[in-house]
Amino acid sequence: MPPSGEIHLDLALSALTSLGGIMGYVKKKSLPSLLGGLTFGVAFGASAYIIQNQDALLGHSVGCATSALMLTMMGARFVRTRKMMPAGVLAGTGLIGLAYHAQKARQWS
Repeated sequence: MPPSGEIHLDLALSALTSLGGIMGYVKKKSLPSLLGGLTFGVAFGASAYIIQNQDALLGHSVGCATSALMLTMMGARFVRTRKMMPAGVLAGTGLIGLAYHAQKARQWS
């Protein structure tokens, strides 16, 4: 069983992406922000659950894929719009998540 500290990043990302999506909807009535934020929030929450309760390697692989998807989508948006908020911040967050989960997946494999 992995140490409980391995899920802290996923729990934080789950909360932040969910709350960010909700804020985007409340402020600008952006349904894509709401759906994207909640989808990433659920995916990071699932990663934390899998790491803690089932298989750490699988959980970190899910977190790695989720982070890579967020980096790709928001990185492309950042390149297109040059807006740091939210695209640049979420692309950077995706990069951090990808690096963390890739390292942890290598440790567990």
